[in-house]
Amino acid sequence: MTTTAPRAANWLILTALLSCSGVSILSTDLFTPSLPHLPGLLATTPQIVQLTMSLNLAAFAVCQLFYGPLADRFGRRPLLIYGLIGFLISSVACALAPTIGVLIAARIAQGFFASAEAVVTMLLVRELFEGDEGTRAMGLFGMGLGAFPAVGPLLGGYIHIWAGWRANFVLMAAAIAVFGLLAVKVLPETKVPDRNALNLRHIARTYRSLITERAILRYLIPMGTSMAGMFAFITAGPFILIDLMDIATERYGLYSGATVLSYIAGSYSVSRLARRVPGPALVEAGVATLFAGGLGTLAVVGSGLATPLSLVAVLSVSTFGIGLVFGAAPMLMLDAAGDVRRGAASGLLGCFELGCAALGALAVGMFYDGTALPCAAVMGVSGILGAGAWRGLAERRG
Repeated sequence: MTTTAPRAANWLILTALLSCSGVSILSTDLFTPSLPHLPGLLATTPQIVQLTMSLNLAAFAVCQLFYGPLADRFGRRPLLIYGLIGFLISSVACALAPTIGVLIAARIAQGFFASAEAVVTMLLVRELFEGDEGTRAMGLFGMGLGAFPAVGPLLGGYIHIWAGWRANFVLMAAAIAVFGLLAVKVLPETKVPDRNALNLRHIARTYRSLITERAILRYLIPMGTSMAGMFAFITAGPFILIDLMDIATERYGLYSGATVLSYIAGSYSVSRLARRVPGPALVEAGVATLFAGGLGTLAVVGSGLATPLSLVAVLSVSTFGIGLVFGAAPMLMLDAAGDVRRGAASGLLGCFELGCAALGALAVGMFYDGTALPCAAVMGVSGILGAGAWRGLAERRG
């Protein structure tokens, strides 16, 4: 039977979910400063190393389509526990990987299991917080999550220098063990299991209704395109700043952290404005900011004026917009889906977001030419597509 946590306890649950989600983010951000060094350490090429990012994201994305219905069938709590255990084991496998092939396989497994936590987290935030409080909670959640990408690359760079790249995965495994125990202790069940949730015809019909509904797509597409742009930089950024611009590995996190602080500022703005500004207006402001940031990045790089500081400045415009979009859009999309389709909508959201992120990471890997131009091109195109979808899918009046 469904249980509902007392209101005062909801914020403790949010903290526990934030901690677990943060560790899954660290599985990428701790690792990024090591990327330029792995071709030499594992006798491979930069293009192959970048598969540890893009294929991890692809697994993270695709699996969420299945975890949405599974969360409806078996409940939120069992699925989260399953994901945490699998993530712990796959993190240990990454730390012990003897070859690049094994590391890629272990990173795919990390994405497979971490995606369960992503689906459950989104559903619990929506089911424990209502209305404006839900938007505010999501803004605070996004702001808290932003702290992990800010700290991750800086910490990961120093760990790489002091103890080697494998130590980063050891830290992930230890952190997920601690935070996972906290989540298991405080997490309530918010869903009565639905025995029909895994009916294949029902699943297909539900997803088909979601991907053909204008109100869903208007929020979904800008979230996906913004992730494509962000992960283009997450993947290519270490090569651009460390290899091309001669930033020390242990200092990479300072530049990456500046863009993340901008994301936190965007999320914080949503949490502060949620009671006074309509959610769609916040999303529109975020989409416009992403459009400006994407074109600004392309202009700076294309003009040959890119320096570490100028690049971070225009990237920070984009990440502020991402904070606005992800602070407001997920709750609005889940509300548009309604109670019956909420699990599937959460799975679709995660799949599309991370699928676009994987495409962004894969694109910069495939077209990497030793310059920052492929990354800037992906970010520029992402901003244009997101803004076009937001405008084009608006309800026509009259």
